[in-house]
Amino acid sequence: MPPPSAHDSAHDSAHETADELFAEHAAVFGDELATYRGHVHRVIGVVALQGPVPEDRARALGVAAFFHDAGIWFDGTWDYLPTSSSRAVGALTGADAGHSALVAALVDEHHRLRRARHPDPLVEAFRRADLADVTGGLVGAPGVPRARFRELVERYPDRGFRPMLARAFGRGLREAPWRPAPMLRF
Repeated sequence: MPPPSAHDSAHDSAHETADELFAEHAAVFGDELATYRGHVHRVIGVVALQGPVPEDRARALGVAAFFHDAGIWFDGTWDYLPTSSSRAVGALTGADAGHSALVAALVDEHHRLRRARHPDPLVEAFRRADLADVTGGLVGAPGVPRARFRELVERYPDRGFRPMLARAFGRGLREAPWRPAPMLRF
């Protein structure tokens, strides 16, 4: 069997959806736009490398990927999962609104330390994709060769993603020192 491809039409559509949202909301991210944009596109790419995404869910994937951490910037909080999930679901329109439960799960479950608690395999693929990118590929995703992950990083450069996370974590410590990682789920 050939290696998974990150260039089929569903994945391209997810990338396009994320880019449309970045164009619409670019000012929200300020100097960190390119950094977060790279992370979003690498997550979509790692999902693509894990397996096919049904065409009718491509836009939902793009919306969830764009918003999954966006509450950090939109709402200025380190406890960003509730607002990110709400914004993602609110961005769904037309036929895509039928995927609101899936989009909420993609966002809500993406920092779960154990396997996602949602039956749709896309939710677990998304969780694993985010973890792979946050760890710079040290924790891989099933079936994704490290060389393919490095290709994604070349296509969508890191641009200081982990240092940006460290700065956000520092802000989070100041925001709620008794709960330094409110986004983690068990």
